[in-house]
Order: sequence, then structure tokens, then C-alpha cells
Amino acid sequence: MIKSMYSLVYFMVRINTLMRILFFLLILLIGDISLAKTQFTYDIQHAGYEFEQYDLKGKASYDLFLTEFDNFPWQDEVGKSNGGSEATISVKNKSANVDLFVSVVGKPQKFAYLIGIVEPTVKKVFFGLGKKKIHWVKIYLTEEAKDVREMFRLFFKNDDLNLKAKLNKLPLFLEQKARK
Repeated sequence: MIKSMYSLVYFMVRINTLMRILFFLLILLIGDISLAKTQFTYDIQHAGYEFEQYDLKGKASYDLFLTEFDNFPWQDEVGKSNGGSEATISVKNKSANVDLFVSVVGKPQKFAYLIGIVEPTVKKVFFGLGKKKIHWVKIYLTEEAKDVREMFRLFFKNDDLNLKAKLNKLPLFLEQKARK
């Protein structure tokens, strides 16, 4: 009887270990699938476009973003919004529903980059008694193109924690509810 009890316990421990291993492998598989599904797209707004007007470009990668960023005529378009948008390159992480964009402010001889992040957030409404999910934009200021490259590198790596930490080290230019 003791031997059969020992065999049963041994069998249960083996099954338990096997279940843990299978569970761990399943978590890894789901994680890999979710990373594989991360899709980035991008668009461009030239100076003077209406806010809702932009040129959809399609799928994006970090290398493609760098090419667009380095070849974009920032100096030619800065300050020429004429009541519309400033020149902007925007990248959307469709999986997370988060946008990261770069724009410019200033004059052709002296301009700075605006790096903005638009993401869903929950805000309190009705005297703090209710909550509403909205899109919130925070825009940061930098004069360094290397800051722009670094923020987008982190964005494309899905490294949200470091992205937000580095953005928060830059001066905050604007924070508000995002336009649709």
C-alpha cells in the first residue's frame, strides 16, 4: 500500500512538473506571437497641411524611419504652417495604439524638434467620481537630432519604460487631450 501511495505521489509530482513546463512554454509562445504581431505604420504631414491631412506611407521599421527623418526637408518646412500643421513624421504602433511623432518649431536658421507621444489613458471625470478612457498627448522639446533617433529606437523596440523615462528628462512643451 505504501509503495502504491509513493508511486501515486511520484506520478503527481511528475505531472505537476510537466504542467509547469508546458505552461511556461505556452507563455513564451504567446509572448513571441504578440511581439511578431507588433506592426508599425507611418505617415508624413508637410508644413501647411490641414490637421487631418497626411500622406500615409505604410509599414515602418526603425531603419526606414531613420532614412525618412534624415532626408526630410526640416529646414525648408519649419515655420511654414500657415495656420495648418508643422512638418511631422508620425509612427503608429498599431498593437499598442500608441503614436510617436517628430515635428519642428522655430525658423530655418534655428529650429528645435518636438517629440510627441499619443497614448490611451484613463482620466477622472465628474468631480473624480468617474473615469473615461481618452487619448492623451505629451510633447517634448529637444534641439538634438540624436534625441529623436534614440526615442524612436526605443519605440520600435517596444521599450516603453525606457522611452518614457528618457522623454521625461526632456523639457515638456505641451500636454493635453489629443485631437481625434
